[in-house]
Amino acid sequence: MDKSNGKLQRQVNHNTIARWLGFGLLFTVLILSSSCGSSANSELERNEELWQSQNLTGYDFTLERQCFCPTDYQGPVNIQVRNGEVTSVTYVSNGETADAEIFADVDTIDELFKVIRDAYEGKNTFHKKAETVNVTYNPEMGYPLTILIDISSQIMDEEEGYTVEELVGR
Repeated sequence: MDKSNGKLQRQVNHNTIARWLGFGLLFTVLILSSSCGSSANSELERNEELWQSQNLTGYDFTLERQCFCPTDYQGPVNIQVRNGEVTSVTYVSNGETADAEIFADVDTIDELFKVIRDAYEGKNTFHKKAETVNVTYNPEMGYPLTILIDISSQIMDEEEGYTVEELVGR
C-alpha cells in the first residue's frame, strides 16, 4: 500500500507543480504584455508632448496610406494645415484635389496621434484593441513617421499603415 500511496503522492505533486507552473507562466505573460502596453503608451505620450511643444499651427506634409482599399484612399497626398485647419489635400501624382473626406481621419498630425491611441485602446473605428501597433517617431519633433496597425494576426487584409514624409513648418 505504501507504494501505491507513493505513486499517488508523486502524481499529485507533479499535477500541483504543473498547475503552479501554468499559473506562473500566465502571470508572467500578463505582466509582460501590460508592461509592453504601458511602455508603448508612454512612448506615444512622450512623442505627442514633443510634437505639441513645437507649437506648429501651420505645416505641410506628405501622407501615404497602406491598406487594402481603393487607390484614391492610399495617396500619397500633400496636406497643408494652416492655423490648425486643413486647407489643401492634393494627390502627389497629378496635383489634383483629393476628396477631403477620404483623409479626414488622418489629415493632421494630431489626427494621426488619435489613430494610434484609438488602436491601442480599441476605440472609434477600432472595435477592439489592435494586436500590433508599430510606430516610429521623428526624434526631433515627435510626430509619427510610420504607423503599422494589425487588429488581428488571424485576419488577413485588415492591416493599415501610414507614412509621413517631408513635414515642413509654415
